[in-house]
Amino acid sequence: MTDFSLKVFLAVAKMNSFTRAAEFLNLSQPAVTHQIKNLEAMLRTKLFNRCQNRIYLTKSGDILLKYAQDIHLLYQNAMKEIQEANHRVAGDVHIGAASLLGKYFLPRVIGEFKKTHSEVNISMLVGNSKEILEYLQNDVIELAIVSEPIPSKSLIAFPLYSDHLTVIVDPDHHWSRKKEIPLKELFNEGFISREVGSGTREVYLKFLEANAKGKKLKTVMVLGSTEAVKMAVIGKMGFSIVSRLAARSEVELGLLKEVRIKNVTMSRDFFIVFKSEENLSVPALRLKEYLKAKKREFDRLNFNKP
Repeated sequence: MTDFSLKVFLAVAKMNSFTRAAEFLNLSQPAVTHQIKNLEAMLRTKLFNRCQNRIYLTKSGDILLKYAQDIHLLYQNAMKEIQEANHRVAGDVHIGAASLLGKYFLPRVIGEFKKTHSEVNISMLVGNSKEILEYLQNDVIELAIVSEPIPSKSLIAFPLYSDHLTVIVDPDHHWSRKKEIPLKELFNEGFISREVGSGTREVYLKFLEANAKGKKLKTVMVLGSTEAVKMAVIGKMGFSIVSRLAARSEVELGLLKEVRIKNVTMSRDFFIVFKSEENLSVPALRLKEYLKAKKREFDRLNFNKP
């Protein structure tokens, strides 16, 4: 973006949040506020209204957003043509990822990509899949890596990674000495659950609804992150169901034990999603192609095998 103030304005307008825009741009919130105030002073008009901790564009803000998007698109198209003409891959790529892959999987993969594309700067937003898809629809990011389902037929998606869920217990739990357990045993022990809205929670609840004939787990605790769940299990508060990817380190260190359920596999697929190749910048297109080419390698990872 040729004008940094317009770049900041676009981020705030599309994310409806000064705080989220600051995180996205790697700025402090006061710095974001300062840029917006400078823009408002230059234009001699207010661009945002605040109401009950939410922000809304004013009429002037709506007008500026329309033209700022046009300016941004023209700039992106110019950069793309210049890079293609010079056979160069450089610039910023903004992507979004569901929490699981954003924390446990993609940082290493992106690091490998950077070794061969040193001029590409990648920024990654991490959140739930619904939130990340909204950012994609609003052109905040170019690529989204999210779990199924993909709600819009207007988006292009291809599979990237299959995630398998597993039961975890502390090493002293009586299940840890068994090769596998029958499904019915899950309903006899205290269960540590993820919060409502968690993708992991949705997967195991969907599975239980289909296979357990209305039986419910004995929930003793509800926690808001996988890290908290793992610590509670290590602390012998109960068992839980998490991604094998998320539990890998603790299992290797002997802090947790995986327990297989007899004749049962719980899994979900993650996809790379984008609007169209024409809308992708050169570095975003190259990253998309890199991830797609790596899929077979991801499928062969040991921690991805049920």
